[in-house]
Amino acid sequence: MTVLIATDVFGSTPAVSSLVRSLACTCLVVSPFNDSERHFQSEQKAYHAFLAEGGVARYADKLARLLQEREGDIEMVIGFSAGASALWIASATPAAAQLQSAILFYGSRIRDHQQVQPLCPTRLIFAEKEAAFDASLLTAELRQKGHQAELVRNTSHGFMNPYSRGFCVKTQSIYLSQLSQLVQGLSIAA
Repeated sequence: MTVLIATDVFGSTPAVSSLVRSLACTCLVVSPFNDSERHFQSEQKAYHAFLAEGGVARYADKLARLLQEREGDIEMVIGFSAGASALWIASATPAAAQLQSAILFYGSRIRDHQQVQPLCPTRLIFAEKEAAFDASLLTAELRQKGHQAELVRNTSHGFMNPYSRGFCVKTQSIYLSQLSQLVQGLSIAA
């Protein structure tokens, strides 16, 4: 079983490597950047570098191409922030139909692409506190459209990422446990 992890704007970091180890399966880490690892001094600098690379649209194209190239190999995708937004867009492409599961954390640009109809089971997990939009309203709108969307109370954008201002170790621990259980369940079923 291969799990694709689409990173946020920080790209491949030691925290992502730690996530890979905790999942204990074959993981393919994809970053919005062409080089393997970058180090940013702030979230703002990482975001500006992400925009310079082409933003969400280019990241979504990169992920859609990868899903097509690796069709039948990737069974699950996990995305964080920009990676979640890009995977949301890519989830409507034919290659996404192969996926058993997509777990997308605080993809803030999903708000701009609510018309997307994923071709795989998709769970959307939003932080309650977002600077640019009302996450509770977006969650409600997505639920009305039949999507599995949830709002994590008392959290901020980035709650899974130790490099983010919104990081919450308690919430991260809960979701890391859920992800590990899900991966184990998919591995056993395969």
